[in-house]
Amino acid sequence: MKNIRILTSSMLCAAGLAALGANANAATIPVADPLFDQFPSGQTQATYLNFGCGPSGATRDDCAFADNTVVGWTQTATFNETTDQFSGQFFVGFPVVSNSFSSLPMINATTSEPIVLREADATTSQIVSTTAVPGVTYTLNVDLGFETFADNNGSVDLMVGTHTVVATPLASDGLTQAQMQESGNWFDFEASYTATSTDAGAPIEILLSSQTHFGFAFFGNVRLTGSLPAVNPVATPEPATWAMMLIGFGGMAGVAVRRSLRRRNAAGLLA
Repeated sequence: MKNIRILTSSMLCAAGLAALGANANAATIPVADPLFDQFPSGQTQATYLNFGCGPSGATRDDCAFADNTVVGWTQTATFNETTDQFSGQFFVGFPVVSNSFSSLPMINATTSEPIVLREADATTSQIVSTTAVPGVTYTLNVDLGFETFADNNGSVDLMVGTHTVVATPLASDGLTQAQMQESGNWFDFEASYTATSTDAGAPIEILLSSQTHFGFAFFGNVRLTGSLPAVNPVATPEPATWAMMLIGFGGMAGVAVRRSLRRRNAAGLLA
């Protein structure tokens, strides 16, 4: 009976400590240049976006885009006038193109993102440094922009190993992609996938693609998270956790007191 009491108390105590230190949260997975606001070495916004729209290097005062290499991403095409393929950074707020959008994509719903990715009949992709872990749910969010005078037929894919999930508009928006066309606004698209045991160690890839060269696709504010378990030893326990811990410590204290009383009684009988 004594051993059962000790075991029960120890289990309660251990459960309380475990609840204190472990909790689940969404961990941010690093993405290279997720805001498309970085520039190649030696370049700045002034030199890269306002000059040389494409590899020709021709100066255009009204140029607000750079159909050229995007830092950290792989592109199928950057500038090809023959095939009408384009891909690169685009400055949304430039005066000449200010009528394209009535709003800007927002970072953490507080800060506007002035530079985005623009594509026509091309794809831009990135394999992140994190590999798949079974049981973890990966969630990709990307903002798509719908300019006022042309359709955005772009798409966002989350690829985990051999599995591909196409991002869709948030249900809270209450709109389909077709209903968003030519609105001048930016909308959040989301894709989620829970890795299985067969996905262990598989690459995780973000794929941004345009469907046609008739009109451009615009992308901004890429976010990738995983439902990873995290250990936080300084976390504040919930009330139920405190109660469990107190029960466990109380049980151990009770066992210690009973042991002490038995020793004293035994000593008294022998005296």
